[in-house]
Amino acid sequence: MNLIEMKDGTPLLKPEIALQIAEFERVIKDINEKEKAIKTAICAEMEEKGILWIDTEDLRISYVAPCDRERFDTKTFKEENPLVYDEYVTMSHVRSSVRIKVKDDE
Repeated sequence: MNLIEMKDGTPLLKPEIALQIAEFERVIKDINEKEKAIKTAICAEMEEKGILWIDTEDLRISYVAPCDRERFDTKTFKEENPLVYDEYVTMSHVRSSVRIKVKDDE
């Protein structure tokens, strides 16, 4: 596909590809922000009206009440008990991927 070119030992992504990805990421960010705002409003209204679920042709929305969640602090445990941590830690394979972040226009 040849999306990356080398120039003087430096990898360069073709400008049109970089622009396209940046635009995709901006659109995704905008959509995610709008989705979050709508979900927050729905949650608030369901809570206010005591609604536990809503069924539509396309969606089933369930209200999840606030609660306390127990989490294990792996970082602190590892720092305070390195030998025990090493006995129980397991390794898993992670596939290769790319992480792309759009630089803010600020």
